[in-house]
Amino acid sequence: MKIKIIRRYAGKTCVIGKFRVFDDNENILLDCFSLEEDKEGLEREQDLRVPAGIYNLKRHVASSFNDKGKKEVAGVVVLHKDDSVINIFNNDVPFDRHILIHWGNTDKNTKGCILLGLTKANDNESIGSSRLACKKFYDLMYHQDLSNIKLEIINEF
Repeated sequence: MKIKIIRRYAGKTCVIGKFRVFDDNENILLDCFSLEEDKEGLEREQDLRVPAGIYNLKRHVASSFNDKGKKEVAGVVVLHKDDSVINIFNNDVPFDRHILIHWGNTDKNTKGCILLGLTKANDNESIGSSRLACKKFYDLMYHQDLSNIKLEIINEF
């Protein structure tokens, strides 16, 4: 299994890409959109998208609970009982920068993270059906050995 983000649409406040999950035979298991910050960089706490490259994946265990007793990370209610969301990292972007893959609709929801959605606005400023896209993604990732999966990010805008 592998994951690709192909950044294609530059809006005024964000960048939207195609987010695809492939099986080992290159068949597409999930095809949706990603939304990230408009500015790129390696600095922490600056709401910047990560540079293009190859990233490792690791589970990020939630540290707070919402009022229903489910764990929550960066506003995301975790969808499976392993109580984690996926954190991307590599040699340039450390794990503790906490670049997570989660739901949200605009750059105001990213804080440097990667949002998923099934639709995108014509003005390239937002994505929709984000919770459903995340559910589909996390359903695929549940029980996967993330050490064998890479995320490749490519700029095409």
